[in-house]
Amino acid sequence: MTRPRSFLALMMACLMAFLVSCSSVEAKVPTTYTAAQIQQIQRYAPTLTEYRSRMDTLGNLIQNRNWIDTVTYIHGPLGDLRNTMRAVSGTLLPKSQQQAVDLTKSLFADLVNIDNAAKANDYAKVTASYQTAVNHFENFLQLIPKS
Repeated sequence: MTRPRSFLALMMACLMAFLVSCSSVEAKVPTTYTAAQIQQIQRYAPTLTEYRSRMDTLGNLIQNRNWIDTVTYIHGPLGDLRNTMRAVSGTLLPKSQQQAVDLTKSLFADLVNIDNAAKANDYAKVTASYQTAVNHFENFLQLIPKS
């Protein structure tokens, strides 16, 4: 009599394991920011504002055709911009995260283009890449929630 009971218990255990492994809980994608998320994002707001003003300084260096300072400025005062943008991107809502990551990559491709064109003294390419970089940065800033 113990044999059918053991077999039945084994079958029930297998059935339970199968049902649990096949079930899926769908994670809800948040559609709004929590107060803690906004507070975390707003910690980066002054830093991003500072970087935005540094982009204006970079524009002045480009306008004056000061190529050595342009290259130095990209690697110096703008050097930590990528890390800050990545940190902010990770705190955004999922629907905005990928767009923020793409804008970050685009901005840094633009900065590399500025760097290369400045080394080659190509004013037209530097100014075009600079304007594109500013546009990408402005679009990134639009993704950040306002308190």
